Amino acid sequence: MNSAQLGVFMVGWEYPPHNSGGLGVACQGMTKALNQLNNHIYFTLPYSVPGGSSHMDILSCVAPSIVGNLVPGQLYSAPFSPYINTAKIPTSSFQLPLDKAKLTTLPQSEIESRVGIYADAVAQEAFSHKNSTDVIHAHDWMSFPAAVAASKATNQPFIAHIHSTEFDRVPNGNGSSFILQTEYEGLMKASRVIAVSAYTKEILVTKYGIPRDKISIVHNGIDPLSANRIPHDSFAPKRPVITFMGRFTMQKGTEFFLELAEKVLARIPDALFIMAGDGDMYHELLWKTASAGLSTSMLFSGFVRDTQRERLLDRSDVFIMPSVSEPFGLVALEAAQRNTPVIVSKNSGVAEVLPSAIQADFWDTDLMADQVVSLLQDTKQSKIVVDNQHRDLRLITWPKAAERINQVYRDVFLGA
Repeated sequence: MNSAQLGVFMVGWEYPPHNSGGLGVACQGMTKALNQLNNHIYFTLPYSVPGGSSHMDILSCVAPSIVGNLVPGQLYSAPFSPYINTAKIPTSSFQLPLDKAKLTTLPQSEIESRVGIYADAVAQEAFSHKNSTDVIHAHDWMSFPAAVAASKATNQPFIAHIHSTEFDRVPNGNGSSFILQTEYEGLMKASRVIAVSAYTKEILVTKYGIPRDKISIVHNGIDPLSANRIPHDSFAPKRPVITFMGRFTMQKGTEFFLELAEKVLARIPDALFIMAGDGDMYHELLWKTASAGLSTSMLFSGFVRDTQRERLLDRSDVFIMPSVSEPFGLVALEAAQRNTPVIVSKNSGVAEVLPSAIQADFWDTDLMADQVVSLLQDTKQSKIVVDNQHRDLRLITWPKAAERINQVYRDVFLGA
């Protein structure tokens, strides 16, 4: 290991602006901060990325049979989404909003094949860069086979970074046996494991049997605000707005959001509930909204990013994250940063770094409804929550996370 500069071969899966979840956002903040610590980063992706990056070298690890069919300058996304049951095929520009027309289901055999193809391509890139890299750092299950192959090709240590497990994504226990096995093998073969929260570390210990002393906790950070807060009266000025933002899946607790909405509306009839996102439960949620008579009070905005995302969080009077199992929950930090009081599930990692957020069990929609009503009717309480959230946010930074990751790198080389 070069003491002046560490070469990091980072195996990714998605990266802004062509990302479908929080993994890409986390990788962006993390790599920028690691670069500021004088690390040289090579970041692999399973698709073509025109333009590259100013703070690291992006390596497009695409199978030779696919390279010939790529259109120069065209934006592509990952071969499939690891977060939802449907998977996006990279045939159209990801600059367009994510919608159901662009989602298609991949059979299990095809998912396995694409993970394997990526692993082969990554191993070749790792071997060609082995003289300028020291450690392999991989994010979540879909990158683990590639990292294992890269580690074997270079004889360099591999660090597994867990942002989400199959036990989180499919909390009813019916997860994919292939993904479960892939996660387990990656975690066992890794020299060290990074978990995004103590909550996630417990899952790795209890579900996979990973030794506690092999796992380091590194909470995510958040970037400073990129724009000023939008005036409160930008839309629906006379209605209190309660927002959910995330994938429409069982994991994210979308059905519980509908339940608490019905209970809040019984007490505050003019409340407006906004569900921002997309996912495999979209049509089911539409049907349940209509069946409950909530259509005039529930707005499905679709997938939002950048300015749209900021405007929605700015306009929200309350933000709710009722996840059944949430390894971290970056979006809760984004909401808190934009002066919105936050209610989070007790089953979330973000609660460890944002203790000022109001907490509730994801299933306790009576309590969450009471909490929403209290925040809407008591402006003093709402301001206290917002002020306390900002106090917590001062300690939640990517540079702090990068320092912890650098320590993990050092521990690997020192054998600690």
